[in-house]
Amino acid sequence: MSQAILAIGSVGSAFLFRLISNLLKNKEVTVKGKTFSIRDLFYKGLSILLFILYMPHLFSMEEISNYVGLDGGLFSPAVTVLVVLLKWATYLSTAIVIMTPFFPKKKNSHDFTAFFVPVVILLNCIFLKPLVVSIRGMVEWYHWHVIVYAIITALIGGISGEKLIDYIANKDFNDILKRLGKALLLGVVYAMAFMPMYLPQLFFGLVGEEATGFVLNHRILIYICVLFPFISHFIMRNKSLSERKYFLIILALSGFLQYFSFNAHRSGLTSFPLHLCNTAIALMVFAYVFNIKSVFYFTYLVNVIGALCAIILPNADNAFTNIDTIVFWYNHTYAFVLPILGVSLKVFERPNIKLVGKAIGAFSVYVICAAFLNAWLNNSPINVNKEEIDYFFLYSDFFVDKFSWAYPIKYNFILEFQLGDTMMRFYYMYVIVIFIIFIGLMFAMWGVYGLLYRTGDSHTELARRKKLMRVDKLNLLKELNGRAITEPLNPEGVNMISIKNFSKTYAGSSKKAVNNISLDIYEGEVFGFIGHNGAGKSTTIKSLVGIQTITEGSIEICGYDIARQPLEAKLNIGYVSDNHACYEKLTGREYIGYVADLYMVKEEDKNARIEKYAKMFDLTEALDREIKSYSHGMKQKTMVISALIHNPKVWVLDEPLTGLDPTSSYQIKECMRQHANEGNIVFFSSHVIEVVEKICDRIAIISGGELCKVSKIEDISKEGLSLEQIYLQYATDKNKKEETTDVVEEVASAVTE
Repeated sequence: MSQAILAIGSVGSAFLFRLISNLLKNKEVTVKGKTFSIRDLFYKGLSILLFILYMPHLFSMEEISNYVGLDGGLFSPAVTVLVVLLKWATYLSTAIVIMTPFFPKKKNSHDFTAFFVPVVILLNCIFLKPLVVSIRGMVEWYHWHVIVYAIITALIGGISGEKLIDYIANKDFNDILKRLGKALLLGVVYAMAFMPMYLPQLFFGLVGEEATGFVLNHRILIYICVLFPFISHFIMRNKSLSERKYFLIILALSGFLQYFSFNAHRSGLTSFPLHLCNTAIALMVFAYVFNIKSVFYFTYLVNVIGALCAIILPNADNAFTNIDTIVFWYNHTYAFVLPILGVSLKVFERPNIKLVGKAIGAFSVYVICAAFLNAWLNNSPINVNKEEIDYFFLYSDFFVDKFSWAYPIKYNFILEFQLGDTMMRFYYMYVIVIFIIFIGLMFAMWGVYGLLYRTGDSHTELARRKKLMRVDKLNLLKELNGRAITEPLNPEGVNMISIKNFSKTYAGSSKKAVNNISLDIYEGEVFGFIGHNGAGKSTTIKSLVGIQTITEGSIEICGYDIARQPLEAKLNIGYVSDNHACYEKLTGREYIGYVADLYMVKEEDKNARIEKYAKMFDLTEALDREIKSYSHGMKQKTMVISALIHNPKVWVLDEPLTGLDPTSSYQIKECMRQHANEGNIVFFSSHVIEVVEKICDRIAIISGGELCKVSKIEDISKEGLSLEQIYLQYATDKNKKEETTDVVEEVASAVTE
């Protein structure tokens, strides 16, 4: 009879909700400029009602949770297994039904509600009698706990039944087998989160060592706690924000429900969730649902380290399968994992100093409340059972027993006063010291998180670059059309440098450092690249030799694209930078030999070239001394030798003559000319016009990041002007334009303000 009433109530609720749904269809309400569907609000209201009704059920102890092992239970082993699995499925179904209206795009959640939850409710109706016995230990139909359970079941049945009716009415069965598979997978994935806490001791008895002292059980649990956030992150990181938030909220809801279901096994003042990790479990749901940042970052910066300490040094002193042990590990795993995943999955931003301040504020409120409640409840007449109240371990000797230096701090600074019929006792200095220590730990955790973020970002960026490199390599092979990857992409450009529409914009800047430069430089040329400081010379050169990326355009070295064939291109380049940076603890010979080995120069060629250039630059005697003892000119000449040791086709020099004496300058200029005469390319930048005019075949003038003129030196002479005059003309015009632009921008900004 009771089963029939519950079934009729579930089916009747389904048709009632369907009727209400049709009446509310297409009806909307606008609040503060936002439009809401009244039907959606109705179902969200039903979910909230279901959550509220579920709370009294959590606070009532179920008789089945008192039993250990299948042999001594309320039923036969088979019926016990059936009842526990059905209750497990009901807990899971309740959570998914509560969540579904708030995530309209979570299709597999809606499918699970429509197709699987009605089956669970039907089984509840069929096996209602053993379910009632599992709750009360007897058939007691009119006990309020049983009535609440029946109402919850009927409400879930009504919501899921209406969803199924809606699917049937709309013939929403496309790819039904695939959708059922995904919905079932959803249930399987989240099933462990809603496992009844008494299941291990009921199914397996009290077995296994207590999880202390790093025994095997303890180590396995630590591995699970540590691996859980990593595995969850890698599975969920590419999902949509809605799916990531669904995942975290359902885990937080699980922690919340599991904690309060365990409260049924306790009574009195100690059952309140005011111990640190218990507080986190209670607050995490509200932090995720209502986006309460101060609460979230309080759990993020305080509870994670507290939970980690509890995981490493647990005070769960029961058998591995005991309900107390299971609850301890569930609670502390959630307190450890959920805040970390909240940030790693980008539901909450990475904390800054402002958010850390909010967390400190929330923590301060918590400590004050815990200290006050400890002082009051331990000495109040309402504590009739004389329970030891010790929220956050601020009242007992938990910390004192572990740190002897805390004993005098606690017992030498006591504040007592009468409040009504209660003697309030505060260990105020002890509380202040613990508070300060935890504030320090919060900042330490903030620093540790920052280090982990940077490490994670580096690995993510590395993975991204590797992926791009693989894609680029495949595209390159396609363009080479069967030729070896070591061959130049552009065979027609093997004897030249080709710069096509090159632009460079640095990160954080909206202005282009170099804008749309195009140049072709041929073998046998000494090519001068001139411009004022900041004109874009070094920026162009650094991209030319592959030190920095190219924003737009392309650069080819002897037919090799510097961005897509960097290794092959760089093997053709010898580069002398403008700062002659090198390993100064090596000797000159060791350093040049090291560079030669990088370029795979044969031993006999290396020795011959070192001897040749050492003699040319008068470095023979100094070559076996450490570079740190060299003068500026000697270091520069060492850099020149190391750039030429592999006889590069392209020799690039950035301000090579700066700070050199006349003799050294002459030697390097002669070497540049000789290298070009041998059929190679010399490309160098300078702002010393006289030098460029004497040794270059062609020049390019750059100013303000733009190419102003490209010309042969002999053509400039024919114009009747010196190179210096032409350079000053372009540089002055460009500077005037930039100054005018700056003034216009300042005026426009002032007018706007």
